[in-house]
Amino acid sequence: MSTIREIAKIAGVSPSLVSRIINNDPSLRVSDQTRRTVKQVISQTNYVVKHGSRNEIIILMAISQQRQSQDLYFSNLHNDILYHCKNNNLKVLKTIWLPDKDQIANLDKVSGVMVVGPFTASTIVKIKQVARSFVLVDDNTSVPNINQVKSNFDTITNTILNGFWHRSREKIAFIGGSIIRISGAGKNWGNLIDIRLATYYEWIRKHSFAPDILNVGLTIADGQKAATQLLARKKENPYAFPNAIVALNDMIARGLVDELTESGIRIPEDVSLVGFDDLSITRIRKPTITSVNIPTNGIANAAVRLLRDQLNKSIFGNNIITVPGKLIYRDSFPEKVN
Repeated sequence: MSTIREIAKIAGVSPSLVSRIINNDPSLRVSDQTRRTVKQVISQTNYVVKHGSRNEIIILMAISQQRQSQDLYFSNLHNDILYHCKNNNLKVLKTIWLPDKDQIANLDKVSGVMVVGPFTASTIVKIKQVARSFVLVDDNTSVPNINQVKSNFDTITNTILNGFWHRSREKIAFIGGSIIRISGAGKNWGNLIDIRLATYYEWIRKHSFAPDILNVGLTIADGQKAATQLLARKKENPYAFPNAIVALNDMIARGLVDELTESGIRIPEDVSLVGFDDLSITRIRKPTITSVNIPTNGIANAAVRLLRDQLNKSIFGNNIITVPGKLIYRDSFPEKVN
């Protein structure tokens, strides 16, 4: 019986494309002629399409189920992964939130593993040693020789900072909260230096500015608390008040904007601000918030296809896929200055 790689070679296409045609990938955009050619080669080579069999996988989440229910970004990402698994003939046996070492040790009993969020590097290495196939999703951990899907947080953070600078906004604050990296025991393993914060540090150093970082939390209330701290600082020393803010997520950004405007600070005239995730709270009231749209559906689709192609043995080696985010301009940092 022929293999997917042999079919791809005869048809003059990639093994990944053959796999997607076999699995009727609804997101595939390919000409009818190419599709007919691949199917004809499949028929001629007597390849057996096993529609009835489904690879069984497990999803590991580096956050608690409660945290996921409160975080629309991770909730959307998890739901999108489930949706694309169903469309790609992958059966999700279960999702494990905050997995412990025993659960990780048993990953060899399933075909593949989807690892979502910030785990420690040592835990990722352990998963790689145990799992038959796995994909790391939405984490920028520097672990060599892994299959990974992520967004371009570093590039887009630089775009935001350069945008502030070009409008003479040089007192730039970064406001966020602790992102916990999870160990193989399912325990907190210290705070993660988020790549956006690391990019901010490097940009500030390069431009010889003073870093201004508030680590308050990840909720709307935390954003309001950060605004209160900034306003108290302004009362003591007006020069210490920032004229631009990068917020780690939209909930922080919403709390900041609401509290600052309530206190008479003009957005964006006095303070420009950008958040991340492009949640609905950015546009529910004025001033609306400029935010980075991170395409959870695109990340999930790429991750599921990457895991599926590993399982089908239509790709080999290590692959890193970057799904770019997009800056959505609104009131808090308009694209054009009037």
